[in-house]
Amino acid sequence: MKEKKNISNEMREKEEPKSGAQKEQRKGRFSAGSILTGSFLEKEGLIRQLPFILFVFFLFMLYIANAYYGEKTVFRIEQYKSEMIELRSEYISSKTRLMTGTNISKLSDKLKPENIFPSHTPPGKIFVQKTEDE
Repeated sequence: MKEKKNISNEMREKEEPKSGAQKEQRKGRFSAGSILTGSFLEKEGLIRQLPFILFVFFLFMLYIANAYYGEKTVFRIEQYKSEMIELRSEYISSKTRLMTGTNISKLSDKLKPENIFPSHTPPGKIFVQKTEDE
């Protein structure tokens, strides 16, 4: 029984320093008051965490820059889409104008004032005989 009491006493002694260490750890943490007053900047724990804080700050800046770049890219894509629709409609209208303007009936109407009429006889083939010199 004495052994059990000794074990329980040892366990209590071990637990007590843990609770004291926990209290010491709590003192090192930031509280809302220390953040508002700025006193957390005076602690040396902040200096040890400074590289990590700068790394997180860098990641935030990278995230913001990436979001900005993505938004700018989407805006440019939308501009290109509208420009492409406009150019496509211009292409189609130019193509139809060209197709209707090059019909034989339209050409003959345009060339009547010049006294140029379409030929009613089909074109003939020209045959060239090879000579021995060539």
